[in-house]
Amino acid sequence: MYVDVINSNSIPSSKHVWAVKVPLKIKMFMWFVYKQVILTKDNLAKRNWTGSTRCSFCDRDETIKHLFLDC
Repeated sequence: MYVDVINSNSIPSSKHVWAVKVPLKIKMFMWFVYKQVILTKDNLAKRNWTGSTRCSFCDRDETIKHLFLDC
């Protein structure tokens, strides 16, 4: 799945998540990333969080894709 994500601009469909042979907790985490429900700063801002939406590491906007693939 990681190779699919790296080689494309989008996250593959959720059927790829369930086909991977990893522990269930890893599959659940990958599914949360796919559904974009991980509480990154951009998702917190959508829920009326008032803190900075900038990444703590590189000072760019923190999104799921940025945090897990770009940063």
